Amino acid sequence: MSEDVCKEFYQMFGVKTCSLRIFSAYGEGLKKQLFWDIYQKYMVSKQIELYGTGKETRDFIYIHDLLQALQCVIDNGLFNGDTINISSGIEISIEECAKLFCAGIDNQIEITFNNCVKPGDPLNWRADISIIKSFGFNPFYSMEEGLKNTSKWVKENA
Repeated sequence: MSEDVCKEFYQMFGVKTCSLRIFSAYGEGLKKQLFWDIYQKYMVSKQIELYGTGKETRDFIYIHDLLQALQCVIDNGLFNGDTINISSGIEISIEECAKLFCAGIDNQIEITFNNCVKPGDPLNWRADISIIKSFGFNPFYSMEEGLKNTSKWVKENA
């Protein structure tokens, strides 16, 4: 609804707007989402249970790439009421990224999945980032590098 309001304000009143859909941001300073939750569970037990099967996929964006994407919108956006997806454009399974993250925390962490899918959660989620790419955005950080930095940060700041 907010995207429609922004578009209408541009069309009716000439107010320069755009809506940003930020997909699964992670990284230093973010105390929510999957990786922060995994670390909080790790503080209690090295056996971590997560929802789902682990085969579900998401499109994550590392915080430093998110900042670069926002700068691309500021510098190159049309602000004509459009909606722009902000993400890496790369799908990764929850199981794979959880293992990558845990490798940077403690190799003894055991991850299991409870096979319960939360109602409304999509099985696969990947953003079409063609608009932000047309502004010159290309993710710089790999998932591996972003998760390495994130695991280092949570160990120092949790």
